[in-house]
Amino acid sequence: MERKKFVNSLSDTVANQIINYIQENKLVPEDKLPTEYELANMLAVSRSTIREAFKILVSRNILESRQGAGTFISDKRGIPTDPLGLTFIGDSSSLALDLINVRLMFEPEIAALATINATKENLQAIEDACTAAEVAINAESSYYPEDILFHKAIADASGNLVVQNLVPIIHSSIKQSIAATSDALRGQTLLQHRKITNCIKAGDFQGARYAMILHLNANRDIVKDTSKASSST
Repeated sequence: MERKKFVNSLSDTVANQIINYIQENKLVPEDKLPTEYELANMLAVSRSTIREAFKILVSRNILESRQGAGTFISDKRGIPTDPLGLTFIGDSSSLALDLINVRLMFEPEIAALATINATKENLQAIEDACTAAEVAINAESSYYPEDILFHKAIADASGNLVVQNLVPIIHSSIKQSIAATSDALRGQTLLQHRKITNCIKAGDFQGARYAMILHLNANRDIVKDTSKASSST
C-alpha cells in the first residue's frame, strides 16, 4: 500500500514538472512533447513513471496521446469535457434557455472586445468561420462544427485568455439550442453571423455588441416558443 502511494505521488510530481516544461517552452496545442525516453532522462525518473504522468495529464485534457505518433498538447486546454455537469440536467429545453441567458451576460462583451483587439489573423479567422457556416447552412447540411468555430474565433480575437476557456460553455449552448429547436435557427444564424462579422471587421464595437445581443435574443425567443409548443401538445 505504501509503495503504491509513493508511486502515485511521484507520478503527480512528474505530471506537474511536465506542465512546467510546457509553460517554460511556451508549447501550444498540437505541439509534440519529447518522447518518454527523453523526458525520463530529463527528469531523472523511469519511463513507467513518465507513462503514469502522461495518463494523469491525458485524463485532465492537457495532453493527447496518438498511437504511433507520440504525445501532443491537447487543444482542450485542460478544460473538462463537461465543465458544468450538463450531462445530468434532464430538461433539454430549459437547459438550452438557461445557457442562452448565461451567454447573454458575457458574449456581447466578447464581441465588443474582439472588435477592439482583433489582429488581421483574427479577423480572417472570423471571416473564414462565418463563410464556412454559410456554406454549410446553404447546403442544408449540419453546421454545428462551423458554428462552434465561429464563436471560438470571436473568443480568440477578444484577447482575453479567460474568455477562451469559456468557449466550451458556448459550444454546449449551441448544441443544446439546435437540438431544442429542431434546427429552426438555421436561417437566422446565417444572417446574424454575417452581421456580427461585418461589425467586427468594420471596427464597430457597439454594433458588434448589439448584433450579438440580437443573435442570442432571437435564439432565446425561438427556444422559448419551441418549449411552449412542445409542452402544450
